[in-house]
Amino acid sequence: MSDEYRKERIERLLKELEYEVTRGMMDGEIDETLVFQFYVPISKRIPDGVVVCRFETRPVQRHFMAPADLRPRLKIVP
Repeated sequence: MSDEYRKERIERLLKELEYEVTRGMMDGEIDETLVFQFYVPISKRIPDGVVVCRFETRPVQRHFMAPADLRPRLKIVP
């Protein structure tokens, strides 16, 4: 399996995760605070290191949002 294939697959899975989390919260099916964390047991950059991977959701004020290109693309339609 090529490096590019793995990266593309991860990007596709993250987009699916974004959709599922957004819909789950909009539909009231999941809570606004989620945390998922795991460790990759080896680091190529730090000898004897590990890599931490973390996904976290939490409510924030709208003015703390990132620039427009990172804002949510889904909107609530009546």
